[in-house]
Amino acid sequence: MAKFDRKKLARLSLYALVAVCVIALLYVAIVPRPIAVDEARVIRGTLIEIIRTDAVLRAKTRYTVPAFAEGDIKRVDLKVGDAIKKDQPITELYWDLKYEPVRSPLTGVLSKIYRESAGPIHGGEPIVEVVDPEHLEAVAELLTTDAARVHLGNTAIIHGWGGTETLNARVTRISKAAFTKQSALGVEEERTEVTLDLNAVPASIMSRVGSGFHIEVVIELSRHDHVLKVPAGAVFRDGKNWAVYRNVEHRARSTQVSIGAQGEQETVITSGLSEGETVIVYPGDLIKEGARIKPSANNKL
Repeated sequence: MAKFDRKKLARLSLYALVAVCVIALLYVAIVPRPIAVDEARVIRGTLIEIIRTDAVLRAKTRYTVPAFAEGDIKRVDLKVGDAIKKDQPITELYWDLKYEPVRSPLTGVLSKIYRESAGPIHGGEPIVEVVDPEHLEAVAELLTTDAARVHLGNTAIIHGWGGTETLNARVTRISKAAFTKQSALGVEEERTEVTLDLNAVPASIMSRVGSGFHIEVVIELSRHDHVLKVPAGAVFRDGKNWAVYRNVEHRARSTQVSIGAQGEQETVITSGLSEGETVIVYPGDLIKEGARIKPSANNKL
């Protein structure tokens, strides 16, 4: 009888062990594993709104040299980029039964040649353009929606000109005449010119750049000090509202927020969060209300 009971007890123990394993497997299968997420703290600090764009340097002083009368000109032997002195002959124009020199109105650089070959020419027809490379400004073609956010006097940083140094600049003109330009993707865009003055460019840099050179410009639109901010990737649209996912005891909790200024990498939070709270950065489609979460391997917290 005791032997029978031991056998029965052994079978019951085996059944119980199998039941526990099945329940454990069902739990693993039914209960989702924590989702690895990147997180960030809600911090207080400074946020700067900027516009980053490509631009070109342009000479402030540019002269188009025309034919001063109708006649015949000799071939222009100068090349674009050649240095030229004030009153230096550019070519000769035959009129009134004699040749007279066409001279440069300033010391500078030949930037364009409109008429290179010899032959008849009308009075006032452009021959060349001469620019002063010692006095440059920056010109950016901004989308009109971006240009509307820029104000005269906004400061800017110039880089990407070929050297490691950055230059300081200031917005001096915002054109009110827009134009349509095709983007690299073939989309027509409305743009307008924004002009910036360069501040005290060292001679060592000025000697290495010129009119038409490519640069990159970062225009500062506004500065906000001592504000609550989160990474821009933490904020998303929830219907008509803005929201974030907070980490509350390892669960994702959707929280509506109000936002203020937006920078390239950060967004100001005006309500809905407190300093020190943890939010999920770039929540994917798997993140839902109440989802179990855990820090990813790349998490910086």
